[in-house]
Amino acid sequence: MRCGLLLSLLLFSPQLWAEPVQAELTWCLDHFPRFHAYENGKAPYGPSVDLMQELAKHAGFTLKYTTRTPSARCFRQIETGEVDLMSNLNYTEERASTMWLLPYNERIPESLYLLGSDSRSIRELTQLTTLRIATVRNYTYHPSLMKMMSASARHVQIDSIATGFEMLLRGRVDGLVVPTQSSLDVIAHNAGLHYKFRRAAVDFSVEEKRFINIGLSRHSPHLQLKPQIEAAIQSMIADGTVKRLYGFDPLKQGPTYLVEH
Repeated sequence: MRCGLLLSLLLFSPQLWAEPVQAELTWCLDHFPRFHAYENGKAPYGPSVDLMQELAKHAGFTLKYTTRTPSARCFRQIETGEVDLMSNLNYTEERASTMWLLPYNERIPESLYLLGSDSRSIRELTQLTTLRIATVRNYTYHPSLMKMMSASARHVQIDSIATGFEMLLRGRVDGLVVPTQSSLDVIAHNAGLHYKFRRAAVDFSVEEKRFINIGLSRHSPHLQLKPQIEAAIQSMIADGTVKRLYGFDPLKQGPTYLVEH
């Protein structure tokens, strides 16, 4: 009788047969044009969101979004483990000290912008040393580019892409080297910058491939999922998921508002 009662309890106890609760990881994100949009009153959307949802599905966790959060605050929260994940990150030693940086896609090279009326042909990196070039302070450029720039007395560091375009318009610099997606978005949302600049032919791709990364906080309470997350990323690269979601050319996505030569 006692055995029968115990068997009944085992068979019909909902706690014993309930699905295991998945870990919930928090992704900290801001509005990042062309990757993830965060508009008032709407859930975030875009290629990054689709990719992170796929990652959660493959790795077996539930994905939670923060409200729209400035990147600087996300980095602080990653340091403490208050949030678990960030995405679209360039590698730096400082970032690697606070999070595991897991590469998932090749980064798109930066662009060099000149005035639309500037007819100079800039095709080689060595030509940059002859120009007054502005770069964005605290942005992670390729080390070899920054080494070359730092050796030039004509190199100027600015606080934002918008500031750089204004300086270029006023003739205070000859060129502006900035991230491609973000710079196109700055131009698109400022009518005063439309058709004032052109993109030089110089190619900032280098032999050493560079990647963008998903960051997993080293203080996350869910670090046991790191192997599953890494395996999921590799699976999504291998089966073409990453390329399908990120395989777009920002220079071909709608009007660029650039002067074409």
